[in-house]
Amino acid sequence: MDLDLKDRVALVTGASEGIGRAIAEAYAKEGARVVLTARRANRLVGTVDRIVKAGGDAVGIAADLTEPSEVEALFAQIAESVGRLDFLVNNVGAVVEFAGFEVVTDTDWLGSFEVNVMTAVRMSRSALPLLRASDRGRILFIGSLGAKQPTGVWPHYNATKAAMVNLSKSLAMQLAKEGINVNAISPGPIWTESWDREAAQLAGREGVSIEEAGRLLVQAKEAKVPLGRIGTPADVSGLCLFLSSPHAGWITGANFAVDGGMQRAAV
Repeated sequence: MDLDLKDRVALVTGASEGIGRAIAEAYAKEGARVVLTARRANRLVGTVDRIVKAGGDAVGIAADLTEPSEVEALFAQIAESVGRLDFLVNNVGAVVEFAGFEVVTDTDWLGSFEVNVMTAVRMSRSALPLLRASDRGRILFIGSLGAKQPTGVWPHYNATKAAMVNLSKSLAMQLAKEGINVNAISPGPIWTESWDREAAQLAGREGVSIEEAGRLLVQAKEAKVPLGRIGTPADVSGLCLFLSSPHAGWITGANFAVDGGMQRAAV
């Protein structure tokens, strides 16, 4: 299937590792020019180098998307050095504090909203002038299974991911007449570098090695997945490519579960 992504321009946030890095690399493999952004310049350089060495076209721009001035500077640089944009992937996000409801503070809640929602608000708003100039403007939001089917942990994270998915649907309705498609992707458990912190905490509680804690985490999560395995970043990146292609021209306002069958709606 020809996805017709060659020479298109994709902007991926949180692109220095994990799902964001996989998405950026996938776009580059399909011939798109990729603009990657993340807070840490040193890790961003590593990802850009990986793409370029593989024959892709990529540029990295370090920015803290929780700072409005840095978002403004990012788009000024894109307009000057790249000059166009077809696809925006709002991937940046984080669990601000790995704790339950009674432990999470007001500051944690506000910080979670800032990282998981306001970054996407600022990026989408700033991208609109460039996306309107494209004949295939797309905005993709990387949400979470927890947005629709939360567990008893990390309520602040789950709530902000739900807000992100809700925002995607509002934008889809608003931008449909302008030919800009907006969709969300809600992954289930995907093993990325961010799990290392959770594994370290589990190791401390259980008195086991980090490696053993990681194995226990995977085992516990796999038991809940009908397809029997933890997801990989590549399970998400392929859907991003499809939703950016002409084959997805009549898809907007959708939220796709990529979770091995964990979320099963009755209708």
